[in-house]
Amino acid sequence: MLPQRIELERPAEWLRWLAESPDGYRQLAVQAGGLARATFRLASARCRAHGDAVPTLRELEAAAVLLAAQLGMTEGFPVSALLASDCEQQGLVVIRPLQSATASNDAPGPPLTRAS
Repeated sequence: MLPQRIELERPAEWLRWLAESPDGYRQLAVQAGGLARATFRLASARCRAHGDAVPTLRELEAAAVLLAAQLGMTEGFPVSALLASDCEQQGLVVIRPLQSATASNDAPGPPLTRAS
């Protein structure tokens, strides 16, 4: 496995190494110590390669799908919400979507009007 410094400083290079190595994704899962952390590291590197800082839940889901496919896990892969919760319990930040106004218990605010 490449040094973690490369993962953090040159994420595109690290992602290319994962994709080109016959067992790169398996090494990631073993080194990370679990699927949640491996999925987070993959999502985080993909975000940094595109200039973002923190992965969203959707990006975590995409990384989970890729990791599951690469590890041959067609069944039994945890639901993304559980992965996100597991990441958060480990102190890893994942951006979750905002709840819609209809899902909240707050009363709706005053109607919006156009400025004159």
